[in-house]
Amino acid sequence: MATATVPLPLSPARSARTVAARGASATGAAVLSILGSMAAIGIAALGLLVVPVAALVVFGPVLLDLLR
Repeated sequence: MATATVPLPLSPARSARTVAARGASATGAAVLSILGSMAAIGIAALGLLVVPVAALVVFGPVLLDLLR
């Protein structure tokens, strides 16, 4: 029984443009990752403020009347 092997194609020589494009792509991906994390943290922070703001809207006038 014989096994077949598939030869891998030879990779082309990397030009300076290809290397630069990969570096720019990696940098862009890192920047987008950081910005996405910042946006997610911001959305989570706004979500944490929903309950206190709702409580202030509901109970604020009553508490202000009690202070007078």
